[in-house]
Amino acid sequence: MMKLIQSSIILLILALSGIANAETILITGSNRGIGLGLAEAYADRGWRVIATARNPGRAEELNALATKYDNLTVDELDVTDNDEISALAKKYEGTAIDVLLNNAGVLGDIEKQNAQNIDYDEIKFIMDVNVYGPMKMAKAFLPQVGASEQKKILTMTSGLGSMTLTQRLGRFYGYRMSKAAVNMAMRAMHADLKGEGYVIGLIAPGQVQTELLFASGFRGPGSITVDESVAGLLAVIDSVNAETVGLPINYDGQAIPW
Repeated sequence: MMKLIQSSIILLILALSGIANAETILITGSNRGIGLGLAEAYADRGWRVIATARNPGRAEELNALATKYDNLTVDELDVTDNDEISALAKKYEGTAIDVLLNNAGVLGDIEKQNAQNIDYDEIKFIMDVNVYGPMKMAKAFLPQVGASEQKKILTMTSGLGSMTLTQRLGRFYGYRMSKAAVNMAMRAMHADLKGEGYVIGLIAPGQVQTELLFASGFRGPGSITVDESVAGLLAVIDSVNAETVGLPINYDGQAIPW
């Protein structure tokens, strides 16, 4: 009875604030970089934002956003932890989630991803985060996404997952494999679920000036700021639909070749 009363009070508060009727987005890996930027952008839009991080206690910038925006909540989530995924899905059971954004990802140790030195444990870890994480999240939150108006499940990919573009540069074996694999998984999932109204697509942030990019050793021209990437991604996420799902779409609206 007490839990029922508490739930009713929470729903009343949300309704009075307008949050209950707002569009909702769940973003994994929201503690820094692109995920943090998108969390702030959607909160500023008035969306209800469920922002996740592996270690919320250390996510100072994300917690500051939660203090600033009443419509943003922070939840603990490691996308490699099945129990945490199940617990989060249970927590938001009955909540309509318009956009599930699989943003969490890792580059991995680049010194363990080349022809001279391949560490298969490292590659397995990368696959666990970048491929199986999004797949598990999509499966766990299908009911919540299916209850929404937009029904979008979007996963961050990269041009490094393109076989066409790989001829320009080698290395990054595990990371490349993971992005190519998640591309296929999400396209297959879209083929399975499009008849039920789901929009399951792939988006890419561009070469963004984040810790991941700097860790890769990239220092060439063409990189963009987090703000530039987020602005482009917002437009892409808004526009993606069942008819436009196909190739991965870059932040600038251009398709990335396979």
